Amino acid sequence: MDARIVFTLGAVFATSAAFAGPVTSAPDPEHGKDLAQRLCSNCHLVDSGQSHASVDIPSFREIAGKEGQTEGAIMAAIVIPKHPMPVIPITKTELEDLAAYIMTLREPNER
Repeated sequence: MDARIVFTLGAVFATSAAFAGPVTSAPDPEHGKDLAQRLCSNCHLVDSGQSHASVDIPSFREIAGKEGQTEGAIMAAIVIPKHPMPVIPITKTELEDLAAYIMTLREPNER
């Protein structure tokens, strides 16, 4: 490969990385809450401000409060849902954010 092309590609990647900002891997529960309100509130109670949900569908607070509950278990239940939960098209980052939000609803004595 021509040295000019390699240098140019390197400069493009270095410049784009500088403008992209820092990369964080920590889940964002606030984004998870927004997703929950948009994607899950037709069936689940996702927060205390919601006034209705489907009968016999656990609230997010109940899901968070299950004994031994983890973010990984929540993500698995979303990725491989049991009937009647539908398959939800969601990215890995969104999945992590949603699980992090649900776990924020866990009572302190349940942690």
